Amino acid sequence: MALNIFEKRIKAWEEKYRPIAPEILRKINKLVEQYDKTQQVDKDSKALLIVDGTKLVREFRGRRYTVLVLQDGYEFNGEKYRSLSAVANQITGTHWNGKKFFGVA
Repeated sequence: MALNIFEKRIKAWEEKYRPIAPEILRKINKLVEQYDKTQQVDKDSKALLIVDGTKLVREFRGRRYTVLVLQDGYEFNGEKYRSLSAVANQITGTHWNGKKFFGVA
C-alpha cells in the first residue's frame, strides 16, 4: 500500500530527527481525521499543546535555533525567557509573535 503524504512526512521527520512519541502521533491523527471530515481544523484546538521538555526548532537567515519549553518559560542559549515572543525578538532583533515565529500558532 502506498504511503499518503502525511505518512511520508512523518517517516521523513523520524528518519531526520527521531521517532515521534505515540501520544503526539495520536493527537496528529485526531487533527488529520478532523480535517478529512471537515476540510478545516479548529484553530482553537488544544490537541497539540506545547508541553514541558518540548524542543522548538526554527531556521532563520541560514541558522538553526532551538528553544526548550520549560514549566514556567523558555530556555534559549542558556538563558531563560518568559515568552516565545521574547526569544523571537532576541533572534530577529524585531518584534515578532513568538508562537507564529516558531510555527506553533
